[in-house]
Amino acid sequence: MIKKKVKFIFFLVFIFLIPIFFKAKELDIKNHKLIIHKAHLSTGWYYQDKNILDGILKIYFDIAKKDFDVVVDPGSIKALIVPHAGIYFSGFCAASAYQTLFKNKEKFEKNKKIKRVIILCPSHVKSFSGICLPDYDIYQTVLGNIKVDNESIEILKKRNIFKNILETHCYEHAIEVQLPFLQKTIESFSIIPLICGSLQTEDYSTIVDSLKDIIDDKTLVVISSDFTHHGKIYNYEIFKKNILDNVRFMDSVFLQAIILKSFKIFDEYTKNQRSTICGQIPIKILLKLLEEDVFGNVNTRVASYYTTSQLQKAHNKDKIDIDINLLLENVDDDQISNSVSYLGLIFTSQKIEDLKKEDRLTEYEKKSLLTLSRRTISNYFRLENEKIPQFLLWPILGEGIRQSGGSFVTLHTKNGCLQGCMGRIYSQDPLYKTVQNMSDMAAFNDKRFSPFKKEELNDVKIDISVLTPPKTVKSYGDIKLGKHGIILNKQNDNKDWISSVFLPNIPTSLGWNVEMTLQQLSLKAGFGREDWKKDCVFEIFETYQIQEE
Repeated sequence: MIKKKVKFIFFLVFIFLIPIFFKAKELDIKNHKLIIHKAHLSTGWYYQDKNILDGILKIYFDIAKKDFDVVVDPGSIKALIVPHAGIYFSGFCAASAYQTLFKNKEKFEKNKKIKRVIILCPSHVKSFSGICLPDYDIYQTVLGNIKVDNESIEILKKRNIFKNILETHCYEHAIEVQLPFLQKTIESFSIIPLICGSLQTEDYSTIVDSLKDIIDDKTLVVISSDFTHHGKIYNYEIFKKNILDNVRFMDSVFLQAIILKSFKIFDEYTKNQRSTICGQIPIKILLKLLEEDVFGNVNTRVASYYTTSQLQKAHNKDKIDIDINLLLENVDDDQISNSVSYLGLIFTSQKIEDLKKEDRLTEYEKKSLLTLSRRTISNYFRLENEKIPQFLLWPILGEGIRQSGGSFVTLHTKNGCLQGCMGRIYSQDPLYKTVQNMSDMAAFNDKRFSPFKKEELNDVKIDISVLTPPKTVKSYGDIKLGKHGIILNKQNDNKDWISSVFLPNIPTSLGWNVEMTLQQLSLKAGFGREDWKKDCVFEIFETYQIQEE
């Protein structure tokens, strides 16, 4: 009986102490001293004065909006791949990608949808296996404090692959350099900063299974990575000639694997090439996320791509402003000792076909096509043993310019005289190949003009017209001059179909009405002036222009 009374009393005491215990835990949490991780990088990485840093970021965002704009719904962006060198070197490339997060780029209005940012970076200072978690609650930069999402960290801790490794975060730069860009483009967010060590193939699925538990529609994944490091200092000198072109082509091969969302292909490419992409492990984690369809169906958009050697050539004397034309130019081998590539890549759920036709290429891609056209013509005049192989002239091959479609290349002198124009209305080739081929044809195979001369290069202006797929109209009454390109199709006496075409700007530039335009099309096809009135099939298409300044 006494034992029962003792047990009962003990039970009452235990019940009484439970709320006190939990109250004590609650007080302990409230009184927990937050661990602040202070930004540790020097001005050599990015400016540690708030006003100066604000000013430089504004300059980079302004240039990006003006010259490397990307039309994309900021709410559709799921992930970014951005570089992590010092702001002098990779800051503009990073800005070209981060600008897409702004709700309003003109007013620098911050993104209010994103609430959590997962940053995955390689380890540059310490060797370990697994993923290193943060051991702090707040990351403090000159632009303010950023909270760590400790609830998500606790979820990740359930897997042994995620671990705390003493002082690893204290010396790593690849997370910190991303923070000012995030602070300038997102209104309010927490971070999950993860440093990637070495991983086994089977580890990736474990990591992705954990990340899936914390990724939602308000989460942005940032992959912090530079691309190819080439040169003696990196113990990677595989190219001796046409160095920049070869490096860019190799980066395009890696990019192709990313566009295909293929972990296996990217892994094989990087191993076969002994790749010096420093963030290849974080990229492979992203590819696993894409393979698992964590973000749904996404497209990739290239915001910018350049190398350190191009940047050094393009930076003006004040070391802030950038000459975009020089940034896109090639650099001779004797001017390259060591080079690092920087790529700004956007992953968006927005369908390309939902955009206006002129917005389906990024401004970087448009400019790179003009560079390709000019370099193709220029390459013709090189000595035979110095000619650059055609494929090495290609720009970084993003998803936009890989799309097939018709295109015309038009060459004018700077005073407006036509020098050549050739194109394809239909093409199964990707756009960059069509542009390259038509540039060569316009310069050297347009029989209306003498072949292009080397001394004319500096006096030529290049226009590229990108075509939408043609569609048949019921009658010529559906044609809208200035908006539609026009194709006249008619059978000759041998029952062969003969076609002629005008780009949209031709009739309006010459002051023709519809009837005059169709008369000229009929004559161009080898028929009589009035033969367009009978047994003709008309097709229309639209174009947008990519023009040199």
